[in-house]
Amino acid sequence: MNLRVVDSGTYSEPVQQALERVLIDRLGDGEIEPTLRFWYRDGPAVPLGRFQAYADEVAADYVAKHDVDVVRRITGGGAMYVEPGAVITYSLYLPRSAVSDDVEASYAELDQFAIDALRGLGLDVRHEPLNDIAHPDGKIGGAAQLRTDDAVVHHTTMSYALDIAEMLRVLRIGEEKVSDKAVASAEKRVARINDHVDASRSEVIETMIDTAGDSYATVEGELSESTLADARTLADEQFATDEWNRQL
Repeated sequence: MNLRVVDSGTYSEPVQQALERVLIDRLGDGEIEPTLRFWYRDGPAVPLGRFQAYADEVAADYVAKHDVDVVRRITGGGAMYVEPGAVITYSLYLPRSAVSDDVEASYAELDQFAIDALRGLGLDVRHEPLNDIAHPDGKIGGAAQLRTDDAVVHHTTMSYALDIAEMLRVLRIGEEKVSDKAVASAEKRVARINDHVDASRSEVIETMIDTAGDSYATVEGELSESTLADARTLADEQFATDEWNRQL
């Protein structure tokens, strides 16, 4: 299968999340080809799971004071703290017919190229059901999906050099007090790629793109101006609004 690889473009979190909706719809309508997209963010953010309650997941006063965008995704799963350059997020937009109907199997299949790439760099990682990429020292990343009648979006975020202490300040799990003990405990649950691999973030992404080429006929591409215009409009109308982000 041909796969367009988009490895460019820095956007706000509302636009990033709007792109997920625009791209899965355009793929389902046959307007774009299957695509692998790597994300570049312009600021810290919390992508919130579709069915999570805002107040339960983030330290509201802290994220407001420190300009952390909290944006509800179109996919389920848990909240994550993300920072520019400190995580690697990728999305696969594929025809429904190209993805296993077995959801558990599909998570393993669609993250396999990333796991192979990380292993090629010397990282001891494995798929851990349902939707995690795990290292012996903790969780490297997690994935979520949305399926429509004709298309699937599968997105995964992995920790490259995440600030664990800041994650605890932002997410409600660390709201009471960010003690050295709490940070040490979290560090045992969250593994970071750059703690184990002597490769820059861009080198890791380049390896992932090369490895995707083992499974797909990859070709470099970019998002069209009309796609970006639709995403920016949708961000303004939905993903940047309290009506969407604080609905629960």
